Amino acid sequence: MAIVQDSYDLADDILTKILTGEYRRIGSVIRYATGPNKGRIVKHLEPVHMEVAQQAQSLGAKAIQFAKNNKKALVIAGISTGIVAAGVGIYYKIKNHDPEVVTKFRASLKNYINGIRRGDLSVDSINDLMICLENLKKHKDYEKISIQLSTEELGILVNRIFEYTEKLAKDNSIELTEDELNAQISDGTILNLQRYLKAQKRIFEIAA
Repeated sequence: MAIVQDSYDLADDILTKILTGEYRRIGSVIRYATGPNKGRIVKHLEPVHMEVAQQAQSLGAKAIQFAKNNKKALVIAGISTGIVAAGVGIYYKIKNHDPEVVTKFRASLKNYINGIRRGDLSVDSINDLMICLENLKKHKDYEKISIQLSTEELGILVNRIFEYTEKLAKDNSIELTEDELNAQISDGTILNLQRYLKAQKRIFEIAA
């Protein structure tokens, strides 16, 4: 029997706050996850027809493949474009508390995303996020954490980071290696994110 899932239109500002733990999504309701407003409703999401969501995700995958095959012809939409996402938020807790590695990862990811949006991303921010990812992988419950972190929301964001990596290379007249262009593999969203960060670090070091 097929599983029926609802899809919702998530603006990037809401998506970012879900990923960094500030908001939590339960079905179509976005609530504050922390702070004095914890539990208060932020927004009710509008459902999107599954056909539209699947088409959007399919187009996203085709755009990424097109980027690999036709790098010079690609027009990058950027990380701030509205997206369609399905799935659950990133919430992995031990006895109602996030592991420290998850808390630090969220904070570092938020700082990294803000750097991209402001146009002042630094190699220090990239290094910090890479260190947080390494520490995440060393955690005794990494397998459980990675399953919870590898949600649709993070997957879509990582695809955007791939697009940003290509744009960063193009803007700085730097050719990505074959391995960097084919970094999207099937062994996990976290590992893909690590590969893109390594590529970005290399670009920063060459352009410095």
